[in-house]
Amino acid sequence: MPSFPLRSMLAALSALAPAVAHAQTTAVMAVASTFTTMDPYDANDTLSQAVAKSFYQGLYGFDKDMKIQPVLAMSYEASPDAKVYTIHLRHDVKFHDGADFNADAVKAVFDRGTNPDNKLKLYNLFNKIENTEVVDPYTVKIMLKIPFSAFVNVLAYPSAVVISPIALKKYGKDIAFHPVGMGPFEFVEWKQTDDLKVKKFAGYWKKGYPKIDMIDWKPVINNNTRAALMQTGEADFAFQVPFEQAATLKASPKVDLIAAPSISQHYISMNMMQKPFDNPKVRQALNYAINKEE
Repeated sequence: MPSFPLRSMLAALSALAPAVAHAQTTAVMAVASTFTTMDPYDANDTLSQAVAKSFYQGLYGFDKDMKIQPVLAMSYEASPDAKVYTIHLRHDVKFHDGADFNADAVKAVFDRGTNPDNKLKLYNLFNKIENTEVVDPYTVKIMLKIPFSAFVNVLAYPSAVVISPIALKKYGKDIAFHPVGMGPFEFVEWKQTDDLKVKKFAGYWKKGYPKIDMIDWKPVINNNTRAALMQTGEADFAFQVPFEQAATLKASPKVDLIAAPSISQHYISMNMMQKPFDNPKVRQALNYAINKEE
């Protein structure tokens, strides 16, 4: 069941880090599914995009109130026709592999994302970009094919991250298994269908962060098991919390249950070009089968 990226999850992680730091150096995150890829430009699922924000960052992002904030960008100017965006970048950032974050790195990642030959799943998110031009080492100019006044919102999308140009050149399509960003954590290992581990990046540009040494992202598919791990203290964070377990978890003195507005959208889609969904009666039957109030 696909969904749009859940930025409230990322905000919850930010709130969690200082609290966990007093108790332990590793945070265990129990999540509801496995991860599909660590290439944000090729990820369609919420969880993979959210987890990748452990080690990747973009030019803009959202705060806990879902307001756009500069991250790797300092500021921007838009042309009157909303077709040209000039973005000024931070100067004090290095990638985990020691490469400098600069305008060339931004151009490289957007050139990759806008190239249809790469067949990346998020191509349609970036296909309004005509060209990305390096103005100087810390200024990029992004020219669009059409006027688009909400373009900065696209830059805040969880997939619009900047990847190390050295890593992109070295790994190519295999960057999904060797992610190199400049976020608060460095990638350690990913056992597909199993845990994904990251460690604190000592050279993180935001001084004083992160507050913990490691995160262990642990897929726990079963709702009851995921809730039980929170009650026993074997997990520090659970997402998603099963609705039927919410009351029990809320009653536990060991657990803080966070409920917050979300822009996540869940839906079921049917391909009308494929059997049996080409039959209207089948689609009607599925519609009637769903208890919408429940």
